[in-house]
Amino acid sequence: MLVEVKKHLPFRVYGKSSVIELIREMGGFINKKTPLQVTDAFRSDESGEIVCEVTFPGDGKVSAALTNLKLDITHPLYRKVKNYRDEVVEDLGKQEMDVNRSSFKIGDLYRNKK
Repeated sequence: MLVEVKKHLPFRVYGKSSVIELIREMGGFINKKTPLQVTDAFRSDESGEIVCEVTFPGDGKVSAALTNLKLDITHPLYRKVKNYRDEVVEDLGKQEMDVNRSSFKIGDLYRNKK
């Protein structure tokens, strides 16, 4: 997926709420209809997600996960990015369930507290 994203650089996207909030905290004046520009992309060492370098009006730059960006429905990568986003969300949900399962057991409720 990263290779495909890089082939289409630069391209226009729109921020989801977390990206909009971050840019506003940085002094940018944007909303969900403000076009942003993806200028580079890389895979995060920490999460493994695709992270994009995004520019916004006023010469600002920010890094944002591809899952927090929206493409135009007419963009050739629209469907692939949407599927990627769904996969990431599903994988994160599974990881969260696994963490919850391993850290809490029903038996913990009945153990004597010392």
